[in-house]
Amino acid sequence: MLMTLLDAKPPKPERPIGRYILIGVAAAIVIGVSAYLLWDYPEERTVTHFMEALERGDYRTAYHIWQPSNSYSYDDFVKDWGPQGDYGKVKDFEILEAASATSQTVTIMVMVNHEAPAVKLLVDRKTKGLAYSPY
Repeated sequence: MLMTLLDAKPPKPERPIGRYILIGVAAAIVIGVSAYLLWDYPEERTVTHFMEALERGDYRTAYHIWQPSNSYSYDDFVKDWGPQGDYGKVKDFEILEAASATSQTVTIMVMVNHEAPAVKLLVDRKTKGLAYSPY
């Protein structure tokens, strides 16, 4: 029996496997870079809320965000962060750097009122409580 072109089976379409692999690799890279850049974002946001409360002069809210130990009273906090504190009335601030200090904490450097040196704050990843960084 003679076979003609009309009798031939159509070829199977090629699957663009290479394209899917390339898209998968690109997506993994984008997700990885985004996770790296945003890893400390929740802690940076906590420091931003804290500093904004100080800018407004809302020391009760700032003290609450700080989550102090029993030995650090509100009066002690106002002496440190109030208008007569080390930086005076907080008028502006800039987060300079955030770095994981340990698996449970992040050190965030904040320039307050354009005064050097920048203050180093330690943020607990779980509670979002603040403290002065010993690092």
